[in-house]
Amino acid sequence: MNDNPAGYEAFQAEMRRLLSDLKGAAPEVVEAETRRLQAMAEQVQDERGRERARFRAAELPRLLAGPAPATSEQFRQAQILFAEAIEGDGTAQTRIPEIERAIEQIGLLSTQAPHREAGAIRRMSSPLIRLVDHLRTTAG
Repeated sequence: MNDNPAGYEAFQAEMRRLLSDLKGAAPEVVEAETRRLQAMAEQVQDERGRERARFRAAELPRLLAGPAPATSEQFRQAQILFAEAIEGDGTAQTRIPEIERAIEQIGLLSTQAPHREAGAIRRMSSPLIRLVDHLRTTAG
């Protein structure tokens, strides 16, 4: 790092590089790079950018670790529903109602799931909605 004050854009570029380069790195390496990134954040010229950079630098270990594995029964059930809907056989006319039921059930499971998993469960519906649209388009 040099003695010239950094802009937030330079900080962001370094953050992106670290997120790419440090996947699977040893905890000691992540800790050292986090300290270096925090020092870089302190160099950001404008106050608002500096605050954002401080926050982002502190998040580096969590971002590298990724989300905690899903463990709820609701998540497991949603995965099964999703897989069955994606892999289903039959005509568009038979698949569309099945997929729509899966979307509805996945939505219900997301409301019953632990908060930390609810969003991930809800997002399982997006590809299914696109699949229904595709089946409707190609079915004529």
